[in-house]
Amino acid sequence: MSVAVLHHALHHALYLATRSLCTAWRRSVLLIVALGLSLALPLALARLLDGASRAMRDRASMAPLLLGAKGSESDLVFGAMFFAATPPSGLVMSDLTRVETENLARAIPIAVGATARKKPVVGTTVDYFAHLGVTPANEGRLFATIGECVIGANAARELDLDLGARLYSDPSALSNLAGVFPLELTIVGILPQTNSPDDDALLVDLHTLWSIRGLGHRHDEPAQSTTAGAVIGSKGNTTIAGEALPIARDGRDGVASDFHFHGNENEFPIDGALVIPSDAKSQAILLGRFTGANTAERLQLVRPDQFAERVLERIFGLGRVLGAVALGTALLVALVAATTFALSIRLRADELALMRRLGASRGRVGLFLTVEAMLLLAAAVVIAAGVALIAPYFAAEVLRRVAGG
Repeated sequence: MSVAVLHHALHHALYLATRSLCTAWRRSVLLIVALGLSLALPLALARLLDGASRAMRDRASMAPLLLGAKGSESDLVFGAMFFAATPPSGLVMSDLTRVETENLARAIPIAVGATARKKPVVGTTVDYFAHLGVTPANEGRLFATIGECVIGANAARELDLDLGARLYSDPSALSNLAGVFPLELTIVGILPQTNSPDDDALLVDLHTLWSIRGLGHRHDEPAQSTTAGAVIGSKGNTTIAGEALPIARDGRDGVASDFHFHGNENEFPIDGALVIPSDAKSQAILLGRFTGANTAERLQLVRPDQFAERVLERIFGLGRVLGAVALGTALLVALVAATTFALSIRLRADELALMRRLGASRGRVGLFLTVEAMLLLAAAVVIAAGVALIAPYFAAEVLRRVAGG
């Protein structure tokens, strides 16, 4: 058969196959979708797990060590680094000296547990941004006083907030009359997209988070208060305030400096600390101090990278099982699709017989059916490729679910 004749035959087969698929479009769509999704399952699962694993490794590498109270290692890592769990309690600011002594390392405190419009509010210091090499975009800046916050790119977009916008932290418990009241936050910076948990968080100074927890507040001036019982007397030039003196929870311009705290700030709680050793020797010394046989030790020092590898091994173990199931499902659906297509050929016996009577050879009929099958397969592959391409965009959500968020 010459090239010209073959080209002519393919052209006619393509035309007939296209018209046939359009005529029986319901059957064609059903076959394409079923086959496309079955082929997409193993591809999408592999790309999804790959994206989630890279995101987790990148986040775990933000600090060589992580300090926290003794307890669940997963709660510590997922809480202090991913903002998706509640770390074990018991760590306080003064504990940071245990890793910073002898210039072995520097520590960056992390405090979590508060939210604003359901987004996590994370307390830290400006060292956090310097360590990650991230600065607010455009005209934004880092927080400087109580009530100021830096918001992640995703949170700013989802909440439709810009520089200068204000929002309140969520109440700790609406049913608890003694619960912590909301604190007003002012956005002074918006972080660029980092593809990390920071994108969905509001980052504030530690004093701001302690204020949200109820450890800091601002009183009205007792002498100027009109609330009954706010002033119970005076001594010289000093006004003595009573328990009825209102506590202000806002952070309006010019009043943030009026916030004060009761107690020793060195004993205020934090939830974790990123520990950056001076060198490999310092890291080995610190690990030896906290991972020994001392059962009375109330703190733990973990390596987030090793923890991430253990978690990923479990995920990929499950992923391999799910991948095998998905592949088996794809083969089964492909077999069903092939059987359905073969059955459709038998049901179209009269149509094919008419083509023979009109002069089409067996080869021409076979070429028509082959082209029709190839068109179905090509459309299914397009669907599978589309699903596989968008799968990595859900890696962050998968990681958040794994972290318990």
